[in-house]
Amino acid sequence: MNFKNLTDLVKDAHLYQYADISDTEEQIEKKRPKAFFTKAQWIIIVCAILINVIIQDGYNKDFCGYVISGLSLFVGIFFTFIIALYDKFSNVDFSKYHYKNSIENYPLGIKLKNYYKKTTVLSLYLVVLSIICILLLSCTLLFEDHLNKTINPINVFANISNNHYLFTLKAIALFVYRSVVFYFLIDFVLITIYLTASIYDFIISEYNKVKLK
Repeated sequence: MNFKNLTDLVKDAHLYQYADISDTEEQIEKKRPKAFFTKAQWIIIVCAILINVIIQDGYNKDFCGYVISGLSLFVGIFFTFIIALYDKFSNVDFSKYHYKNSIENYPLGIKLKNYYKKTTVLSLYLVVLSIICILLLSCTLLFEDHLNKTINPINVFANISNNHYLFTLKAIALFVYRSVVFYFLIDFVLITIYLTASIYDFIISEYNKVKLK
């Protein structure tokens, strides 16, 4: 099993969350987040922490079950979409966009190619996020007694002061686990919305190219 391809996918997905299809390398470098995560991702992280401070009992069975069912459905939909997208890409005649054939069409060819790459990468990344969320939420269902314990920040700080370090480590690990689950879920929703808007813009632009006299 080659995990390098998965690593490359995650890197490309991170890139395409802030890079546009028409950006040059210099523009991409300027847009590159200084703190690794984008502003939207940092907002999600903060929200994940705050939500899990408020919801101290974790995620209940019904919530986990509904989300797992929904994500499983999305995995099938995205795989079908990716296959259709690749079929569409393979039927595009890129020869008319070659620099030697048409200088004017060359930038359009670059945008079109980057659009297919970006859409495919983000769609595959959503599949990976779905699988990760399904696994994490399944662990919540399987180990409910351990992963759905109440975490009260006041009790955690009290145990730190009383040198109960084992309890504190378990509480921190559980808090991080819940925050990661929430982060992945919200990131999935935001990327899905962004991808939907991107596909809409592309399809509408293709429709608008058709001029009826």
